[in-house]
Amino acid sequence: MSETQDTALFKGSLLRSLQEEQVRLKMKLQRLQEQQQLKRELRNAPQDRVPFPMPEVPLVFRGQTQEGREVSKSLISNLRICYPLPGGSALVNFDDPMVANQVLRQKEHKIDLEECRLRVQVQPLELPVVTNIQVSSQMSSQRVLVSGFPAGLRLSEEELLDKLEIFFGKTKNGGGDVETRELLHGGVMLGFSEDDVVQNLCRIGQFTVTLGGQAVPLNVSPYVSGEIQKAEIRSQPIPQSVLVLNIPDVLDGPELHDILEIHFQKPTRGGGEVEALTVVPPGQRGLAVFTSQSV
Repeated sequence: MSETQDTALFKGSLLRSLQEEQVRLKMKLQRLQEQQQLKRELRNAPQDRVPFPMPEVPLVFRGQTQEGREVSKSLISNLRICYPLPGGSALVNFDDPMVANQVLRQKEHKIDLEECRLRVQVQPLELPVVTNIQVSSQMSSQRVLVSGFPAGLRLSEEELLDKLEIFFGKTKNGGGDVETRELLHGGVMLGFSEDDVVQNLCRIGQFTVTLGGQAVPLNVSPYVSGEIQKAEIRSQPIPQSVLVLNIPDVLDGPELHDILEIHFQKPTRGGGEVEALTVVPPGQRGLAVFTSQSV
């Protein structure tokens, strides 16, 4: 091969290398411009106030009470409303709402005992329910929300966060250095030091992570921080439940429970099948826990 041919081949190879490098630099510049645009959009994004209508959820009392106990965080958020019960009261939940309505027609009930007669008052039960929430929200450029955890996941909070940090801290999984992590109701928040990691994870969207010995499909979406600006609350009647008040301190708790249950099961008193009943003796306080019927 002549020197002239060698020179031509060298120039051709050099030209192709320069063209490939030019294409690579253009693509890198385009990615940088896209990231800068995303940063500007997130930084300049207005705080949207979005109304969230609350669904109509039938509530039912399951006979659970609690006092002075902190409710732990859970991976699945279930609707729970706690109603304070004063001392000298009882909460009766009937199987049939029509029975509760019949019991309420008589405002005062007289319960005959061997040596005395109890006079107690009954009234309908209404719970405060949020019907509409106005939230001021803003999307974060360095945080993501991981969701889709199954209800039966047997991991402590620390174990779950550690496993997620390890998985999403690996570049082969599209992640990066995890700076912050927090267990939320219904998901986990992960914070990263680099914006492009968040953008990449949200673009992928779905991951399969081994948790508790099982492969769990998880969703990754942008993390939106919000602050409640306004909440509308209305009272929702609980048709199966009756609140009993002004119970005197003449019997101990178990005996009083049995007396009330027998009384409110009598058809002659307008009663019927009692599904749940709890008594708070005088001098004490309690909380009745209401949950959605699907729980």
